[in-house]
Amino acid sequence: MNILDQLRDAIEADSRTRKAIGQAAGIDPAALHRFYWGEKGLSCESLARLADVLGLELQPKASKPKRKGGK
Repeated sequence: MNILDQLRDAIEADSRTRKAIGQAAGIDPAALHRFYWGEKGLSCESLARLADVLGLELQPKASKPKRKGGK
């Protein structure tokens, strides 16, 4: 699952309305609506504010251990 899908899932799981989430993140409710339904993206700055409001933090994926011998 990519980060945008994770943000959409977090919006859906939040007890607040999308309008309230957008207002808390400083994102126009119409822009958040278009993002939520996959019609248009948001800027990186808006995505960062949205993640902050939703209490999310970016974490690197666990990398696979390298095999000995370089194969």
